[in-house]
Amino acid sequence: MAFTKATKQATSIKLAISGPSGAGKTYSALLIAKGLGGKTAVLDTEGGSASLYADFFDFDTWDELDPHGFPPEYFIRVIKAAEEAGYSNLIIDSLSHEWNGRGGCLELADAIGRAKYKGNTWAAWVDVTPRHTKLVETILNTRLNILATMRAKSDYVITKDEKTGKSTPQKVGLAAIQRDGMDYEFTLMFELDRDSHIAVAGKDRTHLFSDPVLISEATGQRIAQWLTQPRKSDDERYERAANAAFQLHSPTPAKPLPAVPGVQTVAAVKKTDPRTYVQADFDNRLQSGETPESIIKDYADILKTDAQRHVSELSAADVKYVATELFCRANPNARRKRPTEQA
Repeated sequence: MAFTKATKQATSIKLAISGPSGAGKTYSALLIAKGLGGKTAVLDTEGGSASLYADFFDFDTWDELDPHGFPPEYFIRVIKAAEEAGYSNLIIDSLSHEWNGRGGCLELADAIGRAKYKGNTWAAWVDVTPRHTKLVETILNTRLNILATMRAKSDYVITKDEKTGKSTPQKVGLAAIQRDGMDYEFTLMFELDRDSHIAVAGKDRTHLFSDPVLISEATGQRIAQWLTQPRKSDDERYERAANAAFQLHSPTPAKPLPAVPGVQTVAAVKKTDPRTYVQADFDNRLQSGETPESIIKDYADILKTDAQRHVSELSAADVKYVATELFCRANPNARRKRPTEQA
């Protein structure tokens, strides 16, 4: 056994969508599945609500009910059946039933506690937890894209309309109805707002959704691209950075971004295409009177901080190389150096 270089190996997405009633969980899951591509199956525990969208989406539903309700084994059985049937995506609508639905974990703990532990439901979790854990492991290990909706505990808050001055109650979603910590198991978890249907990524290992998003088919397409995007070699990244420096350079800014020196650029690099940002920032700061040498120094200082962790497209060497190439464009007599040659 030995340590090896870590590389991205994700081949499927494990995604959760939580929100209160009416937030659009089912519709959002169907949109993402359509964007992901491939055949989609739906495990509908919500009384056939997914089928209401059959005119808009192409999917199949699981029609076998479990007489015991929604124990973990029911969900495991459907996941394995979807795998064997050749589906690409499985929407579990809703995973909350495995926790607090009829025959779910809470009911199982209560029933086992009365039958086996003289009413001690806490002791019953010795039997129930392994069953729930097996479901989690099945979700994580399946080749399927899993899109699990989860109900959110609802509450009402009083909001004031700034135009009319009237106060009205607004329904909001709180924690997802599932076992505490279930969100840790997913690669991506969206939390939906009931009124705007805007999704916020409460957890996002893809680093694609740092800003709120209105879920659409394009959301699934972005995730599919992330799943299939190969790991780029150092030479490929170096070549891409060099091309970006020469092809996108222009006497006018690539984008009308503000000139923000030093480590403050981290926030913009995080939210913008880093190649475009570096060049726009470089051009803007040249026009404001800064010297190329001072700009290069700023970038070098940034790379000594944790900024490189936020750069989604370029490595630290790439950013430094883009800045260096731009310095050479501004100073034609300067000798170009690869990043490893920089002082």
